[in-house]
Amino acid sequence: MRSRSLTAARLTAGLTALCLMAACQTQAEPVYEVVPHKAADVPVSVVVALETTEPDGPVTNQWGGITPEAKPTKPVENGSLGEIE
Repeated sequence: MRSRSLTAARLTAGLTALCLMAACQTQAEPVYEVVPHKAADVPVSVVVALETTEPDGPVTNQWGGITPEAKPTKPVENGSLGEIE
C-alpha cells in the first residue's frame, strides 16, 4: 500500500511542478511595426443603365423557382403558401 501512495504522491508532485513551470514562463516581447499612413480613398462615380422593361414569361429566381407576379390575396397561416388570384 505504501508503494501506491508513494507513486501517487510523486505523480501529483510532478504534475504540480509541470503546471507551475508552465504558468511561470516568460512571454515573448511584442513586435511593433511602423506602417505608413494610408491615403484617403477617392470616390469613383459609375454610370449604370437600368433596364426598366419587364421580361416576357415567368421570372425565375436563383434557385430556379418561379417568382410570382402578385402578392397572396388570402392570409398566410401556419407557414403555408397563400393563393394568388
